[in-house]
Amino acid sequence: MSDSSPSSSSSSSYKTPATSPSETLYNTENRIRFAPRGTKSSITDDIVVLDPRNVQQWQLDAASARAEGTTNKLEARLDKATAENLALNSEAALLRYEMDGTFSLRKEDLERDQRRHNRALLFCVLAVFAGFLWSWVFQRGANE
Repeated sequence: MSDSSPSSSSSSSYKTPATSPSETLYNTENRIRFAPRGTKSSITDDIVVLDPRNVQQWQLDAASARAEGTTNKLEARLDKATAENLALNSEAALLRYEMDGTFSLRKEDLERDQRRHNRALLFCVLAVFAGFLWSWVFQRGANE
């Protein structure tokens, strides 16, 4: 097929492929031919002869392994995201509980301040009323 030496062509067929196996398996550099069913695999003149069923099974296994690896990675990411979600939910619940406690204390403080304000206002109204009553009593007593 080519004028290159057998050592260079045999070493090129064992190079690590740079792309996916399904792309490199059928290119002309690998020099792969498929034998009819029932014949044994053999190597002649640096040309690899394979049964296509074995190659298809190998491709299927490689694709299955890649899919399984991707699935495992996605499952790990899902587990991590679920754990983070649970942690955030528990933190949000704790913050909500703390905020409810703070708001209830603040509400109690506001009610106490309102009662104190109402007492002071009542005292002022009573003092003004007592002052008017006192002055009215003294004016009537001075007029008699």
